[in-house]
Amino acid sequence: MPPAFFKNYRVYLLTTVAYMGSLLFGYDTGVMGSVLALKSFREDFGLPTDTSGFASKQNAHVSSNVVSLLTAGCFFGSIAAAFCNDRFGRRYSLMGFTIIFLIGAAVQTSAKHAIGQIYGGRVIAGLGIGGMSAITPVFVAENCPPEVRGRITGLFQEFLVIVSTFAYWLDYGVALHIKPSTKQWRIPVGIQLIFGGFLFLGLVFLKESPRWLMKQGRYEEAQASLAFTRCEDVNNEQVVKEIAEIRASIEEELQLTEGVTWRECIAPVNRWRFITAICLMFWQQFSGTNSIGYYAPQIFQTIGVSKSNTALFATGIYGTVKVITTGIFLIIGIDKLGRRKSLIGGAAWMMTMMFILGGVLHNYPPDTSSGTVAPASIAMVVMIYFYVIGYSASWGPIPWVYVSEIFPTRVRAYGVGTAAATQWLFNFVITEVTPTAVANIGWRTFLMFGIFCLSMGTWAFFIVKETKGKSLEELDILFGAVDANQRAADVEAALHKDPMHGDNDSIKAETVRVEDTAAPVEKS
Repeated sequence: MPPAFFKNYRVYLLTTVAYMGSLLFGYDTGVMGSVLALKSFREDFGLPTDTSGFASKQNAHVSSNVVSLLTAGCFFGSIAAAFCNDRFGRRYSLMGFTIIFLIGAAVQTSAKHAIGQIYGGRVIAGLGIGGMSAITPVFVAENCPPEVRGRITGLFQEFLVIVSTFAYWLDYGVALHIKPSTKQWRIPVGIQLIFGGFLFLGLVFLKESPRWLMKQGRYEEAQASLAFTRCEDVNNEQVVKEIAEIRASIEEELQLTEGVTWRECIAPVNRWRFITAICLMFWQQFSGTNSIGYYAPQIFQTIGVSKSNTALFATGIYGTVKVITTGIFLIIGIDKLGRRKSLIGGAAWMMTMMFILGGVLHNYPPDTSSGTVAPASIAMVVMIYFYVIGYSASWGPIPWVYVSEIFPTRVRAYGVGTAAATQWLFNFVITEVTPTAVANIGWRTFLMFGIFCLSMGTWAFFIVKETKGKSLEELDILFGAVDANQRAADVEAALHKDPMHGDNDSIKAETVRVEDTAAPVEKS
């Protein structure tokens, strides 16, 4: 392994613990779509068992409710996270949302015959997952060195797809090896309690974000936290310089806004960042990925993979393709190709696959009652796999990376919270609409997603700025919040301030700067 890995091993450890929140997000994405396809679940909750896919309106209605209620909870959780993240810090906020998730998971696992209890548990768990989704990218990005930030922050998506794939294969395993019973669906639903427990225990041993500590005026703690994460001494030149950049950035923001955070959110230099983050998450959802991700077994049944176990197997392969592609892209792509080129190329690739998929489904509609899989259905399954390769190397990991790095420290919690809330809002829309759309307009659903992919690629071409290789503070210059000369002067001033003290240091720094250029000024 390269030496850089060992130097940043504490960053990777922090990422592994924090992104357990992403694991919970991914596990819930993967597990419920497959659980809904299990005959045992439908029998326990009085749903029709003689139809597949979304052929039954009742099954389609319950499926959309089970999935969309989670995303509704996530929407409100991500909004709450913006305030908790700013007030209580990244670490304690994550611990609080983990407890909320564990309560929701326990409610779901204990349900029997009452679909309302499943609905309630999904909403509560969603509050926790939504909160974690808004905090973990911020927590990780604020601790990452710029040269590997894209790779490490992008692990949010890799953790998500790894555990959603695990959920797909787990559901396939219980369908094969456990007889239809309450235990068959309760095991995969209950396993999420284990992941949540590991997350809570891991958070106990983490340190708070140095940028949040700096924002609170806890300068010595901030420098110690950064030095610990970087595996360096607190007086290391790079640590001191990075702390000075952080402090200069925060003080510039304070001077511009007089300390009122809401003004910063609507200031011209930040307004465009908020709009970009909102649009990124909107486009990500309307690429069609979660329509397939949440409802993969039913989607495969719709295009002709009619047997339940076969559809679950195809879903497992789908998830495995996501894991491999995302991992390769994060290792060799995101910090070399960059964000902008990857988004444009990925959109073009996904558009092509969606148009082909819709065309084949229109011209060769499958016989879902057949016991064999037709060649046209095999071709459509392959197109879905090709589609997810493009998504996993672009619009899967990049939006989470991009929104976590473009905001200044003082509004980063609100920026990422807004982006996460947007993601969950349109996630809710997509998951609510997909069963009805597939049941009523069929192949046109894929044509619709292809048109959205064309639109989002065009948007990325004209709007997205490249951020690879830049520190979080350098992005202020990229987005026009400050010019390079002013930032250099502010960093130089911050370097002369004592990191153990606060407001009065500005007077001392000013004296130092005057003494560097002229004779000392005698005070009366």
